[in-house]
Amino acid sequence: MKKTIANVVLLVFCAVYCAGCRSEIQTYHGATGIYFAMPEGSTYANADTLYTDSTPLPFIISLKQDSVLVLKVKLLGKTQPRQRLIPVRVVPELTTLPAEGYDLDEATCLLEAGQVYGKVPVTFHCLPRLQDEELKLTLELVENEEFSLPVKLWRNSSTEYVDVVRHTVVVSDMYVQLPGYAVGHFGPFSQKKMKLLLELFSMKLSDFNEKLPVTFTKALGQKFDRYLKEQAAKGTPVYEDDGVTLMTAGAYIYM
Repeated sequence: MKKTIANVVLLVFCAVYCAGCRSEIQTYHGATGIYFAMPEGSTYANADTLYTDSTPLPFIISLKQDSVLVLKVKLLGKTQPRQRLIPVRVVPELTTLPAEGYDLDEATCLLEAGQVYGKVPVTFHCLPRLQDEELKLTLELVENEEFSLPVKLWRNSSTEYVDVVRHTVVVSDMYVQLPGYAVGHFGPFSQKKMKLLLELFSMKLSDFNEKLPVTFTKALGQKFDRYLKEQAAKGTPVYEDDGVTLMTAGAYIYM
């Protein structure tokens, strides 16, 4: 009797197990969408999940008259065995860069077959006025029959949400504050300070194009602080461009 019951239990278990084997694995069935996936800084361990809604493009780094910036767009949903156009438009009310300052060919904004990441390439031209001011180009993803926009804000942290439907490119031909400039270690940004940092430490502006290790920027900040104090002790203090404000290092170099 016990053997019979054991056999019955075994048969039931096998039947349930086999039924589970035949069940389909659940997959994503939501809307096929896209969003801008521009990394906040590639030195982050999780750079693929920390995004930014703006990108600086200083021509002074490349020293070229034309520069191509490729904005990265990520797919939400299933890939397809065919090439698809990424629908994108310029947002006029958020754009100060004139039409002669850039070229956007919508035919080159593509998500290739079988790919999760697509590209939106934009060619920028170095206008003379960029030596004195920063100008902006804001692009916006658009819904169409291929793609929806299910994700409008991306959560970088509990307090930081980033717009991933629109992306702004800030264009200039000036020394600008790049991701590698650590305010806590170098102090408030200025063009004069940036030039001095590059001169003192034999660096290039392009070295600051990405976020730098904290230990590195902290060490530079301490050296910069000592230099400024030495100059002040000699009776030749370093001032900002206004000739009144003393140049200082960051507030967190010794913490």
